[in-house]
Amino acid sequence: MSVYKKLYLASLAFAIGSATSVASAKQPIVAQVAKPRSFIEPISDLRFVLIPAGSFEMGSRFGETQPQNDQRWFADEAPPHRVSISRDFWLATTETTLAAFRRFIEETGYVTTAEQSGVSLGAYVLSIGTDGVESGQWGPSKGLNWRNPGWRADEAHPVTHVSWQDANAFVRWLSDKTGRAFRLPTEAEWEYAAGGPDHKLYSWGDGLPVTGREGNIADSRFAKAYPRWKYPVLASLDDRHVHTSPVASYDANGFGLFDMSGNVWEWTADRYAPDIYASAELTDPQGPSSGAERVHRGGGFDWELPYLRVAKRRRGTESMTAINIGFRIAL
Repeated sequence: MSVYKKLYLASLAFAIGSATSVASAKQPIVAQVAKPRSFIEPISDLRFVLIPAGSFEMGSRFGETQPQNDQRWFADEAPPHRVSISRDFWLATTETTLAAFRRFIEETGYVTTAEQSGVSLGAYVLSIGTDGVESGQWGPSKGLNWRNPGWRADEAHPVTHVSWQDANAFVRWLSDKTGRAFRLPTEAEWEYAAGGPDHKLYSWGDGLPVTGREGNIADSRFAKAYPRWKYPVLASLDDRHVHTSPVASYDANGFGLFDMSGNVWEWTADRYAPDIYASAELTDPQGPSSGAERVHRGGGFDWELPYLRVAKRRRGTESMTAINIGFRIAL
């Protein structure tokens, strides 16, 4: 049995077991909306959909199902806790596109973090591990930024190599232009929206992706392009892209949102604390009030299943940039 299959079965067993033992507690409560409402913001050309107020179980105990050496990567998802989103909010149906970000740059002359530093994470670096096996992963590279992501990307692709600072500058610009309070979603809003009305394990559902329509993840094409990739890939899947895909290339979730699992990680508004769930607010949590790192969610085109779950948390400094990080905005 492949490493990837074992990871998937562990994820699925965890989801089924949790649903069985606490079915009533996990069942999300979502305000009923007769018809989804949406609008296109004309300056950015981004479409927004109304996410209804509701409640859901945030976080997971997935880490407890993993080998002891791997549990640390998922420990900050615990404990699961019931969270309420008390107000409807608008969320962009897609990640922020290169086209939208270019409008911001051309109008303001803003210089991104990666352009200022001249370096971003995204070079394919091979090294030999302690086991004597050569493998590859991303390393820092000169010249990578939103204009030059490292592959050919058209205006419909998500912007990448953007820091939290860059994302925040974009929403400030759009807010000033429109007079509307655009922002990054909170971590709780993001996870609630990503799971859909039934709060699934991944944005596409609870099952293993098999059709190639679920999302842009580490698949057979990625494995062929990076044959010594250090981490698991789903070699049985062809999602038609090696790197980022144009936004909305895959099926939407139940809220009408695209690419919530895969394509690129997405910055959220929240600061990061590993133990915040133990003392978090249960209604409209805003994250810790201090901390040097910000949370990003959703996984990317180069990530495996455990990291594509909607409960998975990752973080980085406000100036961190990478080949697989972008953002999505809220209102």
